[in-house]
Amino acid sequence: MGNEPEPSGPAADDPGASAGLRRRFRIEWLWVTALSSALVIAALISGWTRPADDLLYDAAMRAAPVEADPGILIVAIDEPSLATLGRWPWPRRLHAELLDRLAAARPQSVALDLLLTEPEADDPSLAAAMQSLRVHLPAQFLVPGRDGKPFERIDPVRALALQAAGIGHANTAIDSDGTVRAASLCYAPGGRIAPLPHLMALRPLTRDCTTPRRLRFARPESFATISYVSVLRGEVPPALIAGRRVLIGMTAQGLGDRYPVPVSDGGNMPGVEINANIANAQMQDGWVRSLPLAGQIGLALAPAWLLMIGFWRIRPRTASLLAIALMLGTLALSTAALAANWWIAPGPALLGIALVYPLWGWRRLQATSDYMRGELSSLEREAALPLTPAIATDSDHVTRQAEQLARAIAQLRDLKRLVSDALAGLPDPALVSDMAGRIVLTNSAANFAFGEALDGVEVDGLLADIAQPAARAPIAAYLASPASGHIEFEARDGRAFVLRRAEIVGADGAPRGRIDYLTDITVIAQARRDRERMLQLLSHDMRAPQAAILALVGPNQQDVDRVRIARHARQTLTLADSFVDLARMQERSFEPEPVIAADLASEAADSLWPLAQLRGVQISISDNSDCAFVSAERESLFRAIVNLIDNAVKYSPDAGTVTVRIDAAGEQVRLTIRDQGKGISPVILPHLFERFASESAGHAVKGVGLGLNYVAAVVQRHGGTIAAHNAAQGGAEFILILPLDRAS
Repeated sequence: MGNEPEPSGPAADDPGASAGLRRRFRIEWLWVTALSSALVIAALISGWTRPADDLLYDAAMRAAPVEADPGILIVAIDEPSLATLGRWPWPRRLHAELLDRLAAARPQSVALDLLLTEPEADDPSLAAAMQSLRVHLPAQFLVPGRDGKPFERIDPVRALALQAAGIGHANTAIDSDGTVRAASLCYAPGGRIAPLPHLMALRPLTRDCTTPRRLRFARPESFATISYVSVLRGEVPPALIAGRRVLIGMTAQGLGDRYPVPVSDGGNMPGVEINANIANAQMQDGWVRSLPLAGQIGLALAPAWLLMIGFWRIRPRTASLLAIALMLGTLALSTAALAANWWIAPGPALLGIALVYPLWGWRRLQATSDYMRGELSSLEREAALPLTPAIATDSDHVTRQAEQLARAIAQLRDLKRLVSDALAGLPDPALVSDMAGRIVLTNSAANFAFGEALDGVEVDGLLADIAQPAARAPIAAYLASPASGHIEFEARDGRAFVLRRAEIVGADGAPRGRIDYLTDITVIAQARRDRERMLQLLSHDMRAPQAAILALVGPNQQDVDRVRIARHARQTLTLADSFVDLARMQERSFEPEPVIAADLASEAADSLWPLAQLRGVQISISDNSDCAFVSAERESLFRAIVNLIDNAVKYSPDAGTVTVRIDAAGEQVRLTIRDQGKGISPVILPHLFERFASESAGHAVKGVGLGLNYVAAVVQRHGGTIAAHNAAQGGAEFILILPLDRAS
C-alpha cells in the first residue's frame, strides 16, 4: 500500500508539500469515504453479504453455543427402536402405549413431533391415551398447495386434534444454503390466515411472531435423550421423566427428518432436536436479537471510517496493522455479541474495510504519481548541478518516472553533500537553526568551540551564554533585528567574535530557518588592544620621562640635576627594552640553558646596588637552594628578576630592606622577593601582571605597567608561575616558581 516514510494521509503537515496536492488528497479522501459508505449501506440493506455473514454466524455459534435446558427430554425414535419395533411407520397403538407410560411418570407436557394426518384404526386408543396428558400435535403447511392452491394446511386427524392440548406448525425455516438458523414462532402463509403458533411456542405470541428469529443452538446431543423402546419396556425411571417437557420425534438416520445447523460440524441435526433448541430458546429467552437498522448501519460504517481517519493521521505500515486490527475486532465483536444473544453481522463492516483500503491506496498513489510527475518535470527544466550524471530514459511510464525520481534524488544528494562539505569546510563556527530557533546543523568548528551536543539547543540562548554579561543585551538586540549586518562581542573565555545572522529561504520564498556565523577575531581584537596600549605607552609612559628630561635641561634651569635625568632616561630605556623583548619572545622559539638560580638572583641584585644605595635600601640575598639549576634563557630571566627587585627597591622606604630568598623543594626552585613598602593596592592586585597595569585606578592606568607583564610572560615561557600578595608583616611579596633542571 505504499512505503512513504511520511504520514500517509493528507493532513501531514509537510512544509514542502504542494497546497494543490493537499487539496486533492482531501477531495480523494472525501469521495472514497462517501463511495465506500454508500456501498456498505447498500450491502447491509440488500443482504449482499448474507452468505458470508451466515458462515461467520455458524463459526461464531460453534465458538459460543448455548447450554441445553435440563427440563427438556427427547424420546427418540432411534435405530435401536426401529430394530426392535420394526419398520416405520409404527401402529398408533404403540404411541398410545408410550403415552400411557409417560402419563404414569407425570411429565409437564408432551409434544408429539409426528405428522398424524391420515386416519388409522388405532386412533381411538391414541386419543384415549392423550386424555391424561397435555399433548401438543403438529400441523403442516404446504406452499404451494395442491390443486393450484397458493398454500395448504394439513392438520392432524380430527379424533386426535380434539384431544390435543394445542396444535402448532412444525415447518422448518431453511436458509438458502440449506442450513437451519432461525425459527418462525408463528406461521401465516401470504398473510391470508390467522398466524398458527409453532409447536414449541410455549409462551404468548408477540406481534412480530411471523418474522423468523435466529437461534442459539446447543451442541448436538446436548439435550437429555432416551430411546422410544426403552420407555415402552419400562426401563426408564419415572423420576427421569417427571416434570419435564417431553419431545417425541425421529432421530434415526434413515427416516430423513434431519437438517444442517450451525453447530453440526458438517453433519445434520434431527428435527426433534431442532425443536428442542426452539423450546430451549423459548424457555431461556435465548433468541438472538438484531439491532435497529440505524445501529446496524453505524456499526457497519464504523470500521471503515476509523480506517479512513487512520489513513489521514498515521503511516502506511501502521494503517495496515490498523486494518487487520479492525477486521479482528469486528469478528470478535460479533462473537461476543452472539454470546449475549445479539447478532451484529460482520460482513458489511468487513466489506467496508476491504473497499477503503485498496480504494484509498489507489487514489493516494494516483494523486502522488501525478504530483511527482509534474514536480519532476518542472525540476528537470531547472538548471541542475553540472556534476550530476545523466541517466538514460525509458519508454515505460513507471520506469520513466522512476528514472526521473532517481535523477532528482541524485541532484538532491549532490546538493546535500555540497552544502555539507561547504559548511564543514568553514573555518569558523556556523550554527543552522529552524524557525523555532533550535539548532539543527553545525560544523566541526562549532562543535569544537561550543561542544558536541548542540542539536536541539536554543541558538539565541547559546549565543547569550557564551558572551560576556555586558555583551548579552547588544546581542539580543542584534538577533531581534539582524538587518544591521553584524555585531562584535567578547566571549566569557576571552575570545572575540563577529556574529552575522542570515535567513534561509526555501524555493517558494518562505523562510525555512537561520544561519549564524561567528568569525573568530580574537587575534585581531588582541592586536587592537595592543595597539591602543602601545599608543598609551608612547603617549604617556615613555612621553612622561622624556618630558621630565626636557624640563630639567630647559633654558630656565641654572643647575642640571644629572641624577634625575639619568633616572628618567633609564626608565625610558627599560620600557623600550621590555617592549622589544616582549615582541621578540612572541617570534622566537625557546632556547634554554642550565643556569644556577641563586647566581642569577645575585647578579640581578648587584646590578641594582647603585640605585639601592642612593636611597639607603639594603638588598639581602638568602640562598637555601644548594646551587640548584634551572633551564632558562639567561638574558630574559635575568631581566625578569631585575624587574622584580627593581620594583621592590622602588616601593621600599628609604633605608629599608629588600629580601631575596632562593629555595629548592622537590622538582621546583622558588624565588621570593619581599619589600617593606606599603603593599599592593587591592584594586590593582587582581590585574597586577596585565600589560600596562600599575597603581592607578583599575585598568585605566597611567603609570609604568609594562615591567610585571614582561615578568609574567618570561615566567610563563619558562614553564613556571608568578604570584604576588601583601605579606602579613607588611610590604609586598612576589613568589616566582621555576621547574628544576635535573639534567645538570
